[in-house]
This record gives sequence, structure tokens and C-alpha cells, in this order.
Amino acid sequence: MTAQPRMQSDPFDQLKSSLDTPRDYAFLAKYVRELELRRHEEEIFRRLAFENVQYGGAYAGSGTFIVSVVSELYEPLDAERKAETRRWWHDKVRQEANKFEDLKGQLTRLKSK
Repeated sequence: MTAQPRMQSDPFDQLKSSLDTPRDYAFLAKYVRELELRRHEEEIFRRLAFENVQYGGAYAGSGTFIVSVVSELYEPLDAERKAETRRWWHDKVRQEANKFEDLKGQLTRLKSK
């Protein structure tokens, strides 16, 4: 048996993988509402993207703890990568929201304003 080094994935890829989860209707409706309120892209992203995301973990005597995706994967990125991540995430969530006729209508109305 040969020992080969285990390939570590890029933190950017790990972040996208962590955020690449299907969203339910309630989440998508909440997202569209945030857009209707004209919240800033970064604010919406930080508030909603990491809502239920967990990354890694370790055992610390008193139990397991979850490492924050924000602090471990998002914060270390440079400004360009952060913007790329936000655009990717917003596009993904909008595509999911467009699968529901009522949310699709709301998004269409927002574009026309």
C-alpha cells in the first residue's frame, strides 16, 4: 500500500460546496422578500446564505463544536472571490425561486423597477 498525500480542496470550492444546498419554499420566499426590501446584496448573502450551514467539526472534551463557514472559509477570501461567491449564490437562489410561479412573478416585477 502506498501512502499518497490527501488532496485538500480549495477553500473557495469548499465554501461553494457548503452553500450549494437546495432551499425550501419558505427560504426562497424570505429571500425574495429581502430583495423587495431593497437590502444590499452583501447583507442578504450574510444573513441568509450561512443560516443553516455547518462546516467541519471537532471534539472538544465537552462535546463537538462546529467551525463557522463564515470565519473559516468566507472571511479569508479576497474581495474579488467574495464578490464572485455572492454572485454565484444569488444566481443559484434566484434560479431556485424561479421554479415557483408566484416567486418568479415577484422577481420579474423587481427587475422591471
